[in-house]
Amino acid sequence: MRTLLIIGGKRDKLRPGDLLGALTGEVGLTKEQVGKINVFDTITYVALDRQVATQAMTRLAASNIKGKRFKMKFLSRG
Repeated sequence: MRTLLIIGGKRDKLRPGDLLGALTGEVGLTKEQVGKINVFDTITYVALDRQVATQAMTRLAASNIKGKRFKMKFLSRG
């Protein structure tokens, strides 16, 4: 799994269901390719299958989630 960091969270009215819907609908992933989704006040973490993570981030960054575009990046290995 690879962790995607999205700059947006509860203050932007993001919910795990919104992200799962965007990933499985617009991006075209299956629910098995999406792992845990943690939404905090200003940031969100999404675990994605390594083999589709880069493609998923590219597509998700180009689309809107709840009518907004969010900045995102992968967490680097520490």
